[in-house]
Amino acid sequence: MTQSVIWDEQAGAFRVRGFEEASSVLRGSGWSSDPANSPLLPADLAQVPSSMMLFTDPPDHTRLRRLIAPAFSARAVEAFRGRVASVVESCLDQLEDAFQDRDSREPVDLLADFGYLVPLAVIAELLDVGVEGAQVFLEQTPDLVRLLEVDADQEDLRLAVTAGIEVTLFLTPILASRKGGDGEDFISQLLRTELTVDEVMATCVLLLAAGHETTANLIASGGLALMRHRDQLPALQENPARAVDELVRLEGPVKIIGRTALTDHDLGGVRVGAGQAVLIELDQVNRDERRWTAPERLDLTREGPGNLGFGTGIHFCLGAALARLEAEEALGRFFGRFPQAQPLTDPPTWRRSSTFHALAELPISLHQREHPLVRGVA
Repeated sequence: MTQSVIWDEQAGAFRVRGFEEASSVLRGSGWSSDPANSPLLPADLAQVPSSMMLFTDPPDHTRLRRLIAPAFSARAVEAFRGRVASVVESCLDQLEDAFQDRDSREPVDLLADFGYLVPLAVIAELLDVGVEGAQVFLEQTPDLVRLLEVDADQEDLRLAVTAGIEVTLFLTPILASRKGGDGEDFISQLLRTELTVDEVMATCVLLLAAGHETTANLIASGGLALMRHRDQLPALQENPARAVDELVRLEGPVKIIGRTALTDHDLGGVRVGAGQAVLIELDQVNRDERRWTAPERLDLTREGPGNLGFGTGIHFCLGAALARLEAEEALGRFFGRFPQAQPLTDPPTWRRSSTFHALAELPISLHQREHPLVRGVA
């Protein structure tokens, strides 16, 4: 059994690897999500928009979540399933066309040609920003997401701020035109609440930074896991929701969540003093053998305790229901159409990131027989 809480001298933080200990941090009081309180970030890197809910503490977080949450309720998300299914089918058509037209240098990529496109199109529909908006988001999201790296440096901050400015410039006239209107898109709904325009803008930026990147990575990493465990495909089709929950446990897109202690805590028998930081290692937490039998085994029929792939407590991922729905539709329909899909590289290339469990790329064949033009693959 891995020690549940350890001090990492190099990081200057406690690493939390046990499920119960992680839950007590995420559910408990006396912990901060505000980068301004973190000892891990220099002051010039800790200044994030105070209107961005992910980085706020109560009472500001409580107010923001109360106003934003209705747009992400289970009922609201489920009503969107048909549109998500249509997006997925359109992306699958494009994927198949690309596979038919590929040449020796460009096999189709499950991440770039499918994983990224599904949540991008869904967010563009939610915000009702059309093709132009989708293109802006596609170009800016890779840099925007650098804001969420736990070990962000000056270059990450510069690129994230630049991307944020580009997204803001695009969205500003859209917000202005919809304020006071009766539209049913996500922006119009938020503008009818007590949120300020700045808070609506920050929420849209957060939706892009967190919702796009993480869902894309879940689809691609989950797809790779299923290609490696093809015997699990019947379970995916039988119960997509349960299957996706197991994929979130083992292939969740977020590896680390950071918190700062505001008061002294006893965490798994380890004293964490006020002002000290903890790094919750979700990839380890969700493999805690005290909670799951054979935790390293992918089992899409697994029933029982929930995991922390989407967090828990007051910062439980607001877009979890939407991310699950997108993954259910994307993976279920992908393997329904291409059950013999297989990766063309082994091992695959993973992105270098302290925060995200993310592939850099995933070239694939949509059929079991290797295409003769794709060389150097296993």
